[in-house]
Amino acid sequence: MKTGNLFKIFLLMIFAAIFVACESQEKDGDWDPMKWETNVSNINKNKIEVPNEGGVYVIKCTNYKSFWINALSESGESLPISYEDKKIEREWYSIKIDDGNTMTVSILSNSSDDNRTLGIGIQAGNAFDSFLFEQNKN
Repeated sequence: MKTGNLFKIFLLMIFAAIFVACESQEKDGDWDPMKWETNVSNINKNKIEVPNEGGVYVIKCTNYKSFWINALSESGESLPISYEDKKIEREWYSIKIDDGNTMTVSILSNSSDDNRTLGIGIQAGNAFDSFLFEQNKN
């Protein structure tokens, strides 16, 4: 075989390998849904009813090594957030992300005359999820 033909065959093999490698990669939107373990017994579709006295909720993602908070809301009103925030402390709740894939949400007792809701949006790459904490008034 001539050197030119060997070179052409080599290039053809390289292009074929690149094509196969590109085809086997995940496409945008093909990320698995986030899976969770939690100490919460009263959870329904990521909606958690918080008793008036408050509580501590530990939520661990079992299929991604890390995630971050991409959205935060109180009573339906969006709050500014940075994806780098690993700890958020507000007047009646705190959120902390430990070990990259475990979130602890602490909610104080509600002595006000208003119901409270806390929405937390979660992201890991192109996988998204959220939790809604609802607490009734005193």
